[in-house]
Amino acid sequence: MTAVRLEAARRVISAAGKKAREIGQPMNIAVADEGGNIVAHVRMDDAWIGSIDVSMKEGLHVARSGDQDHAVAAAGAAAF
Repeated sequence: MTAVRLEAARRVISAAGKKAREIGQPMNIAVADEGGNIVAHVRMDDAWIGSIDVSMKEGLHVARSGDQDHAVAAAGAAAF
């Protein structure tokens, strides 16, 4: 297994944030390691505060997320 390093998590967050801005949807973006442990998290300006906890738990379930969540997650994953 390859550990998710902070530098990689920051690239993922940057790419995911760019996609979220492109689609006009501020989000909470969390990057988790293979065990589901949070490596990094950001809350974009104007992102819903209530989704902070959701974003941290969603990493393991992103394949079942909505279209916007999936698009942002895919952009982040591509940067990894």
